[in-house]
Amino acid sequence: MTPTTQSPIAQELGVNDLIASHARGWRGRLAGCKEYAVAVTESAGLIASPVFWGAKVRRGNGHSVLVIPGYSAGDADLVAMRNWLRRMGYWAMKSGLDFNPGWSDEIVEELGRLAEDELRNSGRRVTLIGHSLGGLQARSVAQRRPHAVRRLIMLGAPLRFAGGTIPPEVEVTSIYVSADLPYEPRARESHAENIQVRGSHGGLAVNRRVYALLADQLRRPGSPT
Repeated sequence: MTPTTQSPIAQELGVNDLIASHARGWRGRLAGCKEYAVAVTESAGLIASPVFWGAKVRRGNGHSVLVIPGYSAGDADLVAMRNWLRRMGYWAMKSGLDFNPGWSDEIVEELGRLAEDELRNSGRRVTLIGHSLGGLQARSVAQRRPHAVRRLIMLGAPLRFAGGTIPPEVEVTSIYVSADLPYEPRARESHAENIQVRGSHGGLAVNRRVYALLADQLRRPGSPT
């Protein structure tokens, strides 16, 4: 399926220039080390959280959730989230990415095919959860294949590079931290929900507050349209 009118491809490809500039600069590497240290602390807090073990959390309805890692990460980095989703009663799907190299039309199309195939096999639309770059890629999938997507949840997505809009039949949530604000993480759709949490950008995938929000978001019915 091809993009809608006023193709956002050129705008979304701009995120690759941001990735390259951060990779070259020593400030970006230093910030990455600090983010990693904070994320380790957040991960420990998640494991100690009752929400992570399902305490007082209603189980899900079994619908499929496709989880997409951020730049330079892969499916192995999101194993904690997928295991939690399974414990909560959802079918957690891998993205097929061992290393997310950047935004590309080919990656978005492959992710879209995964969602489409799951809809065909299960008969139910898929929720997408994407971290950082993975959130921007998830948004591209939702924009191209809204009939296959129940809900779009983005964690610290750089929506400065987002083109076009997500149709109202796809529920949209953006969760972010203050450090994400220069990259415009708030979803612009009128039907979107934007939620700021405390923590680090790199730790959004292991942030216990995020997991509590996910537990609530995933239980909500998708749009009937």
